[in-house]
Amino acid sequence: MIVMQRFYRISRYFLPVMFFGYVPFANLAVYEHPGGKLAAFDMAALRGTVTHSFDTLYKTAMPHREPSIGVMGAARYLLIGEGRQGVVVGRDGWLFTSEETRPLPASLQPSVAKIAEVRDLLAIHGTKLIVVPLPAKVDVQSAHASVPELSAEMAGFYADLLANLNAAQIEAVDARTPLVELVKSKPAFFATDTHWTLDGAAAVAIAVANSGLIPLGAADMTRTEEPKADFAGDLVSYVTTEGIAPMLGLDREDANPYVVAAPADTSDIFGAAQVDVVLIGTSYSANPHWSFAEALKLDLHQDVLNAAEPGLGPVKPMDKYLASESFRDTPPKVVIWEIPLRYLTDPKLWDGHKIGQELASAD
Repeated sequence: MIVMQRFYRISRYFLPVMFFGYVPFANLAVYEHPGGKLAAFDMAALRGTVTHSFDTLYKTAMPHREPSIGVMGAARYLLIGEGRQGVVVGRDGWLFTSEETRPLPASLQPSVAKIAEVRDLLAIHGTKLIVVPLPAKVDVQSAHASVPELSAEMAGFYADLLANLNAAQIEAVDARTPLVELVKSKPAFFATDTHWTLDGAAAVAIAVANSGLIPLGAADMTRTEEPKADFAGDLVSYVTTEGIAPMLGLDREDANPYVVAAPADTSDIFGAAQVDVVLIGTSYSANPHWSFAEALKLDLHQDVLNAAEPGLGPVKPMDKYLASESFRDTPPKVVIWEIPLRYLTDPKLWDGHKIGQELASAD
């Protein structure tokens, strides 16, 4: 530990020296690159021509592009405490997604109305919708955030969402309360990643089971540990490269995932029994590193079909599932919809969503 601390202190001086030593060499190489002459300075420069020229040249002509970007990013992080667009630098090596800094919508009603449409379509098929809104990392881990006002704003936004869902008679589970309680003893989110820890996922799974909204099963579920996962947080790339990150105190993350299964039903000679609970959502649910679906299986004492998908947000996986043969042929009793709060600030969240039309045709 002492050696690493000493290395970290040295790196705070060594990396800027590397950066400033590299700049003359890089700029000379850029200048000598074919087409490497900057636009002449005139009034157009004031409108960004020269800035654009610099940006283009550095992207196309800089030697050792990847290492140089990593060094310059490290220098920026150490000298001014910033990363590239997409990340907000917090305290003590914590990083937050800039998606949590987007302006809040004037009203939650449009999104709540869309969620209600999904609830109503599911109800036609005898399926109950349970919404699990996930609070912002900058709210739950506010002690590591650099802007207290933003943490407070996202906490208020979460409370507003729960109130709006309740007013629309949409059943929801408060995921913020157990996560805020958890951080008193251990992190609910990873320091350099957008996502929750296994402890965070497990805390919310317990809240779902204890909500009384889903009948508990009676299966004796079996937990099996998976190999330890070691990874660079998804926010690190907005600061520097994976190789340089540990020198800045942005250490690699690790998780101990597990899988959960019910005992084999030897009486079912025609195949797997129908699963009554389906989980839909984002990478918080889809990524096996966090074991959220597995935690739900443990606490609900029954199998859970994981239909979440990474990289698509919360709406597209829901639309995809509702259009699937699996849903049409064997609709479940319950659908759990995991929705990270920050997506509700995205003005394009519901683009392409057609549940309202399907609901009208069902009538």
